[in-house]
Amino acid sequence: MLGSCLLLAVAAAFPVHVIASSVAQVGDIAYYVPDKVEVDKIFDVKEPLPITVMTSTDKAISAAWLNQTINDFKTKDDVYSDGFSSAFYFQGPEGVALADDARRFVHSLKPQLVELAPFSPTPLPDGPYFATRYGLHRAWRLYDDFTNSFTLASVPSDESPDVYEPLAAKSGSQLGGISVAVPSRLFYTPSAEKPLAGYRVAVKDEYEIHGLITTYGSRAYAKTYPPANQTSGVIQSLIDQGAIIVGKTKLSLFAGALFTASEWTDYELPINVRADTYQIPGASSAGSGSSMAAYDWLDNTVGEDTGGSMRFPSALNGVFGIRSSLNSTNNTATHFGPFDAAGHFARDVDSFNTFGSAMYRGSGLKNYTKFPTKILYPREYWVNIAENYTAPGEEYVQKLEAFLGVNRTIVDTNKLWLKTSGHGNVSMADYFENNADSFANDFKKDYFKKFGSYPYMSVDTPGTNSTEPESDAKAKLGKEQRAEFQAWYRKYILASNEETCSETIVVFPFNGNGGIPWYRDATTKDSAGGFAAAPEGYLSWNMLSVLNGSPELAVPVGEVGYTSKISLVEEKIPAALEIQAAYGCDIMLLNLVRELAYNTDATKRVNTGRFLF
Repeated sequence: MLGSCLLLAVAAAFPVHVIASSVAQVGDIAYYVPDKVEVDKIFDVKEPLPITVMTSTDKAISAAWLNQTINDFKTKDDVYSDGFSSAFYFQGPEGVALADDARRFVHSLKPQLVELAPFSPTPLPDGPYFATRYGLHRAWRLYDDFTNSFTLASVPSDESPDVYEPLAAKSGSQLGGISVAVPSRLFYTPSAEKPLAGYRVAVKDEYEIHGLITTYGSRAYAKTYPPANQTSGVIQSLIDQGAIIVGKTKLSLFAGALFTASEWTDYELPINVRADTYQIPGASSAGSGSSMAAYDWLDNTVGEDTGGSMRFPSALNGVFGIRSSLNSTNNTATHFGPFDAAGHFARDVDSFNTFGSAMYRGSGLKNYTKFPTKILYPREYWVNIAENYTAPGEEYVQKLEAFLGVNRTIVDTNKLWLKTSGHGNVSMADYFENNADSFANDFKKDYFKKFGSYPYMSVDTPGTNSTEPESDAKAKLGKEQRAEFQAWYRKYILASNEETCSETIVVFPFNGNGGIPWYRDATTKDSAGGFAAAPEGYLSWNMLSVLNGSPELAVPVGEVGYTSKISLVEEKIPAALEIQAAYGCDIMLLNLVRELAYNTDATKRVNTGRFLF
């Protein structure tokens, strides 16, 4: 019989050696070994030993069950690897033991240690661990951030899952860069209370997370303030629902409309893995968008949208993204004014929906399952853009028409404005031209107080000591104009409906650069073309939902071929369609794109890497 603890005098099948104080390498995979001990027990090992914890409900463990469980672990989890067969820790009823066939199976794996233990009051979750002379530690796999999307990687502190600390470990890759640690998926089971249990989530580095610094894309800001002593409400809600924050992602300087490599002066512009890998990854939420497109090990990312910072990265990186209704999530406002709204990215409609529902938990938003019966098609936003780019969007609109059982209604927003607004011949673009707020004055004052000089603020104004607030009159006018726009837009374009949430949806293609390739080495002047996305007199498409405070989705609908000036071969950039709905109809929109995907051949999921499909 195998004893309750058996040390086998055989060489490990997978070489294991410590490469740093908190890092172990199993075969060719690097792992983070946290200090926290899950089981306080002495193991007679000199170095961290990879070990598999398994739970059996039967006293006799069979070879068939053992083999099936190991195969299930490999299928479900990227952290688990063959190297964890170096040792086994079986939990089960009193007297649990290996059957003869299981003993032979285990012996064939040549483990260094096998232990059988009766259930404890708090059994360990199954999965990969490391055994040390202090006890059992959960295994976290290290992945390299090869797209430079992260400002820092993070792990929960030993003291509290609500407090985070920077990850003090690297994989040892010669390519350098940040390593990100992810927990085993086997440790978590989603539930009604914790629907995001074990979700690996990265957060745009303008949200505060307890224990971590916030950079806002500025080296000056990062060194002005200490680590946060609380977590932004929307992020804390995700943590409470089980999400694991694996790091903070890069943003442009103070979340500005900066797109090209030359404009990202303090932190390097992330890499967009699509096409030739030299396309722009988006605006201020670029790091959250680029990481979502690159990493299978990342489940969802959180961004923020002021004037397009969710929708640009979604479209350019070919992933799903949403600018949420203003104030629809807990504490979404940042330091940058009244337009900021949280959002999230996903690669498939199910995750997009599940994560979104968690984002909006407690918001009062209703879960509508009936959909609008009218599609508005603003013709002005389908021009000034390459026809081959709009083609996939047109196909998606046709699928929407068939699914909803309606035909589109063509509308001209500016003509409708001139006819109904009461402002005569003043176009929408002219009337709302100066509707913006100033920001960052408090930061400039704090920086000067601490360092005795003024910080770098932008490419156009690298140094400024202006701390004058916006005039009361101008601020009052801006609020009045926004209120007027909302009243008009919610009456004539996106009216609410008790049964379907929104009477209509509005559809038009994303237009970041006219539907043509947009290279990261473009000049600063070139990047301004991203907002020249409407005929004269019309509001730029990206500002409609901003001023209205309503949700807008960016959906990856296809790919557009081009000959790359970099690779000199045929490449494909993602194509995206924008879908708007009335204020508060965020969940309805998420449901709509999911149901459309399951009832037609509309996009259900996209891959990571060079191609969407």
